[in-house]
Amino acid sequence: MMNNLKKDYIVAIGSSNVDIIGKSNNKIVLNDSNPSEIIITPGGVVRNIAENIVLLKNDCHLITVFGNDDFGNYLKKESVNKGIRIDNSITIKNAESAIYISVNNHHGEMLVALNNTNILNNLTPHFLKTKESILLNASAIVIDANLSEETINFICKKFKHKYIFADPVSLKKSKKLKKHLGSINIIKPNLSEAKCLLGVKEINKNTLNKVSDRLKKLNVYRMIISLGKKGVISYENDKIKSISLPRHRVDNVNGAGDALMAGLIHGYINHWEWDYTVLFSLAMASLSTQSPNTVNFKITEASVKKHIKEIIST
Repeated sequence: MMNNLKKDYIVAIGSSNVDIIGKSNNKIVLNDSNPSEIIITPGGVVRNIAENIVLLKNDCHLITVFGNDDFGNYLKKESVNKGIRIDNSITIKNAESAIYISVNNHHGEMLVALNNTNILNNLTPHFLKTKESILLNASAIVIDANLSEETINFICKKFKHKYIFADPVSLKKSKKLKKHLGSINIIKPNLSEAKCLLGVKEINKNTLNKVSDRLKKLNVYRMIISLGKKGVISYENDKIKSISLPRHRVDNVNGAGDALMAGLIHGYINHWEWDYTVLFSLAMASLSTQSPNTVNFKITEASVKKHIKEIIST
């Protein structure tokens, strides 16, 4: 069932930023100052995915951009300490590192977020051409839509024979991936992003057959549509179904989608069947929400498998 070849590694290309996350102690009162718990943690969609991949004992090379500032030094130090390889990343002088600010309600659910990832514009096709060898020899490539459209186009065309995972990041940024659905092997949008990518008005249990037909027409092989705490819609080669999750404690939803993506990558690397890979990924996301940090550092393959049993028995 599993392949433990030590030469296998994943290359993650995209955002690395500092997350500033505030969780209100009580119901949020607008236009007022709300007592909250506030933490600063390493973040960025692809960086978070990379950390989760490493927690599962996989080798991961992160190609990202750091600013030459305190936040950049913090991100580099934390990434190296977590076991993420960053020697193929770049540091830009006199540039501010990317920052993400999330305002969460007292249930740990995001109300609004702000981000500045402009520094990622330095990840150009010209730069990635210098990393061609490591990309060509990777077992898989994962990207996020924080990258420029030019860079996404380059990756999807130049490395189309590689297994590519993509995270749309947000509704606005997801549009960069729309014309590449046929060359991306696994993509993980949320509900609003999926509607945009597929050009449909409704996605629910009653429209699954229509969604499946649309995915087939667009030459999509695998897609996971995240429904948040309600679970996911899983699609693989004409087969589509909705999978729900039992209710559980939630401390922080930030990073849950990144953990889910890491689970999908882990399943692929280990040649697991799709249905089990999806279940593993859901359990991974569930465990992620039970930590105040963007990445739950307590996650291991064993803990995720144990949590699968808890989910099934619920």
